[in-house]
Amino acid sequence: MPQKSLAVIILAAGKGTRMKSPLAKVLQPLSGKALLRYVLDTVEKLDADRVGVVVGFQADQVKSAFPDPKLEFIEQKEQLGTGHAAQQTESCFKDFEGDILVLCGDMPLIRVATLENLIKKHRDTGAVCTLLTLKDNKGEIKDFGRILRAGDGSITRIVENKDATKQEKMVDEYNSGVYCFDKILFYKALGAIDRGNSQNEYYLTDTIKYFVENKCSVQSVQTDDSDEIIGINSPDDLNKAERLLSR
Repeated sequence: MPQKSLAVIILAAGKGTRMKSPLAKVLQPLSGKALLRYVLDTVEKLDADRVGVVVGFQADQVKSAFPDPKLEFIEQKEQLGTGHAAQQTESCFKDFEGDILVLCGDMPLIRVATLENLIKKHRDTGAVCTLLTLKDNKGEIKDFGRILRAGDGSITRIVENKDATKQEKMVDEYNSGVYCFDKILFYKALGAIDRGNSQNEYYLTDTIKYFVENKCSVQSVQTDDSDEIIGINSPDDLNKAERLLSR
């Protein structure tokens, strides 16, 4: 049986307000390279058929910084959440058939092997969605969404940190923001999400609830390396990534 095609969508539209810098977050320098360059270099090793980059804040500057003709830039004119960013890619990928890997442009330390394992698990199990999770019982992670599971271990939904109850915040399995989706059902799920949450945004994580309600298979791959899924949201995060890279 021929290998399914793979497309990658990188979410890179955010302003990065907490960076306290006029520069778009994905253009912030880390050891001499823009944050987005690390993600693009990693994705290149996956040999994907197509790579789309969702841009928003300083879209023209981001496009100019990465003039690779193989990259497809999709503009998110309003920043209405991760789900909204993903929705903007539907017309671009309407003729694509295969799997879609979604990751963030501010995750410079994500490893190729981890992404390959995620894609393999997704295809081996025939899942509609497979997500990368982090198990961390040290209590060091604060802002990530929590993975909620049923008694049989199956994933029921992801609750964002700002919407989680006190009890849900005690869950020690976190969402990394990295997913592999079946393309057709991905866009069906995106069409079903709404902004009924504390941030009034379209959450990409709400696609999981849609899949579960429609009895679609949702799988996961777990990492115990919190450094790998660090997202750069502040100068402190940038300094931490510098230290990790220097090792």
